[in-house]
Amino acid sequence: MHQLSSWVDLSTLMFVAIGFVAQLCDGALGMGFGAISSTVLTLIGLPREIVSATVNGAKILTGTASTVSHLAYKNVQWRALAYLSIGGVLGGLIGAWLLTQASVKFFGSLISGYLILTGFYIIWKASHVEKLRLTATRISGVGLAAGFLEAVAGVWGPLATSNLVASGLPARIAIGVGNVAETLVAVVVFTVLVHHVGFDQLSRTGIGLVIGALIASPLAARLTARVSKRRLTVGVGVMVVISSALRLLRDSGLL
Repeated sequence: MHQLSSWVDLSTLMFVAIGFVAQLCDGALGMGFGAISSTVLTLIGLPREIVSATVNGAKILTGTASTVSHLAYKNVQWRALAYLSIGGVLGGLIGAWLLTQASVKFFGSLISGYLILTGFYIIWKASHVEKLRLTATRISGVGLAAGFLEAVAGVWGPLATSNLVASGLPARIAIGVGNVAETLVAVVVFTVLVHHVGFDQLSRTGIGLVIGALIASPLAARLTARVSKRRLTVGVGVMVVISSALRLLRDSGLL
């Protein structure tokens, strides 16, 4: 009983709540889990390499279930998946290595600034549709950039899914391909970072995120049906901008 109570404390419940909110948005939009959970976990003081390893570890579990569903419903275009995954894994390896080598404070400020721009991009995407050319080079490039961002900030969907849709893939295919590739990249990033930080430092945080995500998953479809996708997208973007701005202020010593 004492062991159980030592796990079920306020911090664990907080991680469950973060995972719940993040997955609720992600399940309804195809993006948001990494953007929300990583910014909040970093804001409360966890080191960035632990945040990335934790978020990617959680994504392996949630992403595997999503992968099975997308494969079953044939939401995957194999050629696009191959190009996106190759670029994503390469970008993830570069990002994970850089995360373990670079100055945490300086690099963290760059990440926060980039995520602020990402948040504004998500808000912009709520009311704009881009039409870009779908090419192997472009898909690989999107994977490279998204994989790098996945490693350093735990963020994939806002860049990968949005660009795949903008490049001409049907939304269900873009989300399916993006989710499967993201799971593969998460495995690579998690493996590299957990070797660096050690599994014991992220177990409680990761379990909390996964529990919250599993609770939220069945509610996401209902949320999608009742709330407009534009409002949800704007909400995610605003949350990313605010949390990233707070993190940037903290890194700069102004908060």
